[in-house]
Amino acid sequence: MFLVLDRDAELHVYSSAEDAERDLEAIDVENAEYEFCDDTGQRFLAEITSPVTTFRSGAFSLRPDGAPEAALPLSFVERAKVLGTPLGEITSLDALRARVARPKI
Repeated sequence: MFLVLDRDAELHVYSSAEDAERDLEAIDVENAEYEFCDDTGQRFLAEITSPVTTFRSGAFSLRPDGAPEAALPLSFVERAKVLGTPLGEITSLDALRARVARPKI
């Protein structure tokens, strides 16, 4: 599970970083609209691979940054005001909160 928190505190849930890369727009990444992490607490940084121009929408890729922080996914959920992109059975912030609060086995 991959989490994207935008500047307006809307939380998007994806199956993977690759799914987020396909869905999000490079212009928003250039404008630092998002924070990224996976369900292990691994933070990700976005790198622009092709700049946005008048004639091109641009492109970016996500790469892990630093060591995982176990509390990071829950901090994303706690800062979110609304769930923008649900995933499977995760259709609310409460459902997501329950999922990320479970200890990993």
